[in-house]
Amino acid sequence: MANKVVNAAKCRKCGKLTYPTHFYCPACGATEFDAVPIEGEGRLLTWTRCYNLSLDYDDLFIALGIVEMDMGIRALGQLRIEEPRTGMRVRATVGPVRDVNGRDVYGLIFESAEPVAAEA
Repeated sequence: MANKVVNAAKCRKCGKLTYPTHFYCPACGATEFDAVPIEGEGRLLTWTRCYNLSLDYDDLFIALGIVEMDMGIRALGQLRIEEPRTGMRVRATVGPVRDVNGRDVYGLIFESAEPVAAEA
């Protein structure tokens, strides 16, 4: 599998990082950007479970979350966390979020970045 990435856009003029990509920089109005991979960790701001999926989904629901990334953007992605909690630390990855006609569709996936508690 080739490396898959989801990119934010960094304005070449003022350095503002935005996601999703815009046609012009919301800070300075410039129109030239560099792609910056969305990676690292962040904090889960809010989340929901979507149960009203199209018939071609195998899952009963998908969980979606908005994350404030340490890199300075907010991003929406699927949560691969059994019990999400607002405020928890998560890590961004990219992977298949859906299968359409036998082809994987890639997107942002957030996994827990919190330490696993040791069992007593």
